[in-house]
Amino acid sequence: WRVIQAIRADGIATLIVDRDYKMVLSQSERAVVLQKGQVVLSGQSSELLSSSQLSQYLGV
Repeated sequence: WRVIQAIRADGIATLIVDRDYKMVLSQSERAVVLQKGQVVLSGQSSELLSSSQLSQYLGV
């Protein structure tokens, strides 16, 4: 994750695909959740972390 932080500090956009959604959201400004190639949720990472929709979608 240190490499991702360095890339972000340089202002370079990245695409991260990972199952650890909490880590991904903590390291990103915006996020998109896909299901079978379709967008099911998107927005500011900080908002998604506290979103009941994300919790329901992930079953957590």
